[in-house]
Amino acid sequence: MNPQAPSIALFAVLFGMVIVWFVLIKLLFKRLEVAHPQKYEAMGRPSLFLRNNIATGWATMKFLFAREHRSLNDSYLSKLSDAMLVFLAIYLLLFFGLSYFVSVPHAA
Repeated sequence: MNPQAPSIALFAVLFGMVIVWFVLIKLLFKRLEVAHPQKYEAMGRPSLFLRNNIATGWATMKFLFAREHRSLNDSYLSKLSDAMLVFLAIYLLLFFGLSYFVSVPHAA
């Protein structure tokens, strides 16, 4: 077996997860825009590309990590936000796993 195979596979998984993350972010922004326009406005009307800046990115992460969805009493938004937190934690674990495989020399 190729000693680089695990890191190549992990890279492919991480790349796929980035695409899934974009879909999840799009769902989050759409739900906020449609169902909770006041909160969406307060966050700076975030979007994937047009209004993507440090302020809206920070507001989005704050929304997720501070669990601000709870005050909105929206079960769909709560499930989506909680799933995004779990997804992000898994992504970070895999990312650091890939970093380990790439940085530590392995015996052939």
